[in-house]
Amino acid sequence: MVGILIVSHGNLAEALISSVQILVGNLQNVRGVSIWPQEGKEEIQDRIEREMAEVDGGDGVIILTDLLGGTPTNLSLSFLHEERVAVVTGVNIPMLLALFSYQKEKSLEEIGRLVKKAGRKSITLVSTGKNQKGSQKWMRWYPRFATNGWKQ
Repeated sequence: MVGILIVSHGNLAEALISSVQILVGNLQNVRGVSIWPQEGKEEIQDRIEREMAEVDGGDGVIILTDLLGGTPTNLSLSFLHEERVAVVTGVNIPMLLALFSYQKEKSLEEIGRLVKKAGRKSITLVSTGKNQKGSQKWMRWYPRFATNGWKQ
């Protein structure tokens, strides 16, 4: 099973994990690393390395970060020299949902490609107010929200 590590500025990593757990239940081999301005580079890298060891079940670790060019990504890239590590930036909930769907059955490289695709596909301009065609398509996907808000 591929391990999952989310590295982010502030509490985003833990918030994403918590949000996905609401949708799909408990998650396996996943951890979050929050980075704060007062922390040093070595301290952060040590935490990333420890958490990678915790989630790696032998099939490698995919590291998801919040922002290309940001400290979480830059420090995570230093682990690419290890054979079984992939880094994907721009983490969002659809990426995590895809990742958990494939975590047990696909290779690290294939998961990386599928997660990137899921993240990109989920970013949509629903409506600009001028073109209702996009929002009509969206309402077919999420009819409860479009008509009444989220209701259980």
